[in-house]
Amino acid sequence: MKQSDYYAASREAAVYPHLRQAVDLVAANAGNIAVDVGCGAGRNTRFLLQRGFVVHAYDNNPEALEHTRALGNQPQLFTACSSFESFDYPQAALITASSSLFFCQAQHFDEAWRRIVQALRTGGIFCGHFMGPMDSWVQLERRDLSVHDRAQTEQLFDGFELLDLYEYNQPGKTLLGRSKHWHTYSVLARKTAQGLPASTGSLRR
Repeated sequence: MKQSDYYAASREAAVYPHLRQAVDLVAANAGNIAVDVGCGAGRNTRFLLQRGFVVHAYDNNPEALEHTRALGNQPQLFTACSSFESFDYPQAALITASSSLFFCQAQHFDEAWRRIVQALRTGGIFCGHFMGPMDSWVQLERRDLSVHDRAQTEQLFDGFELLDLYEYNQPGKTLLGRSKHWHTYSVLARKTAQGLPASTGSLRR
């Protein structure tokens, strides 16, 4: 598989339903700054720009960022090459981590999540995916994933109103058409309180 093939497929994929909902749920006083966590080829960044957000998009892959930067020289777009746990998150009204945050290595997840929660303004919206223990990538004992069961995923959202948590646990395909078993939790949540999250750990370290 060429990474460029993946990015090409990613650009053409549909925007996740929770992100489409999220842009309409941000509190009016939370502002218009959004963060695209692990932005990849920029599919979600493009959508957020079209919806009038100032977008801070980052990825740890320079090739991915080239695709995102190809969206054009827009004054409301800021990009950075960074890891999940070291990105300098701005205070944001919306943070999206669509099929990205579970690629944060388990030993760095707590710090990455602490930064995300701290950056999200009260009334702001988080939407994103977490990987469950039945996913076939987990069964292969990959060491580059953060894995959470349902209870651990819910525990992450102390200080949030959990608007929706959708569990997907069935066979499917990757963006490149390869078969695999997916086990993910898609979360849509509104931050209701300031403060830092407690560490929940994960199923793999």
